[in-house]
Amino acid sequence: PGGMLGPQLLTKSGPQPTAQALGSPEVVLIYFSAHWCPPCQRFTPMLARGYSSLPSGQQTVQVVFASSDRSPQQFEEYYGQMPWLALPFGGQQAQMLGGMFGVQGIPSLVALDGRTGQVLTTSARDVVVQNNFDLLAACRAWGKGTAPMPQPVAPPTPVTPAAPPKRPEPAEVEIDKAAAEAALAKVAALELDSQVTFFETILKVLNNILQNPEEAKFRSLKKGNAALQSKLFSHGDNAATELLLLAGFEDTAETIALPGPPDGRCTAVRNALQSPGEAAAMNKLRKERDAKIAEEVEKDKNRPPERSFGGDEKGRHNIGSSRKPRGGG
Repeated sequence: PGGMLGPQLLTKSGPQPTAQALGSPEVVLIYFSAHWCPPCQRFTPMLARGYSSLPSGQQTVQVVFASSDRSPQQFEEYYGQMPWLALPFGGQQAQMLGGMFGVQGIPSLVALDGRTGQVLTTSARDVVVQNNFDLLAACRAWGKGTAPMPQPVAPPTPVTPAAPPKRPEPAEVEIDKAAAEAALAKVAALELDSQVTFFETILKVLNNILQNPEEAKFRSLKKGNAALQSKLFSHGDNAATELLLLAGFEDTAETIALPGPPDGRCTAVRNALQSPGEAAAMNKLRKERDAKIAEEVEKDKNRPPERSFGGDEKGRHNIGSSRKPRGGG
């Protein structure tokens, strides 16, 4: 589709010849949008997050911004929020493409075959939203990008700071795995926010002890401590105490404490907690992301048509060519 996009495209490093800037993607998404359009201001950040999560060097999809902004300043400010290419501002290319594809309102996405320029759909926005802004999934819905591609592997969100230990930790030894699994099952039954807080707190306790084995202040936990009660001991039906006992702690009336420097039991319990702790943290991030996307999709779904696009008194924004309507005089 390079010919219909004009001789040059804007990149983040400046104008480039269209063929060079575009590369050879299987799908080109033309994004009709504008700074002054409230639905666009909500849609653009979500589309940008989806685009930014694509694998480095991928050749499946490229996005080109076709602006309906009203001034160069608006265009520059708005394009500054976007990680993709753009048609140069002030030319006739955006208006010509809007008329060619029958674009009546914004934000709008038109999907083109990147090899032939054939229109895959003029309703690409709906497909992208249905796939939670996963652009590769949207391309697969159009029969593109089906070959296996390397996926980005996001490192797990660390539950504790990744500071190196002050000294080598004691080698892990065998612990009662059945007891550990039973305690972890209690934690897994908690609400997700409580799980994350539980794992963050108990892992911080164990890591402090393992990294500072001679400092007795880290080895004694007061049961009456309000923070420990709210984050650890009041959750999971005594799961924290059970796990700490497996790590070598001793339970008294007022404290639960490690009588001396940690041994391999402390290492083993810490290691057993890391994987479920990371999983809980990642699940919380996914839940928050999905809730945000669902909220924006619902807002967009319920938005009255007359407020969706700006434009004239009927809510229409004419960004196509000025053709006379059929019929009439």
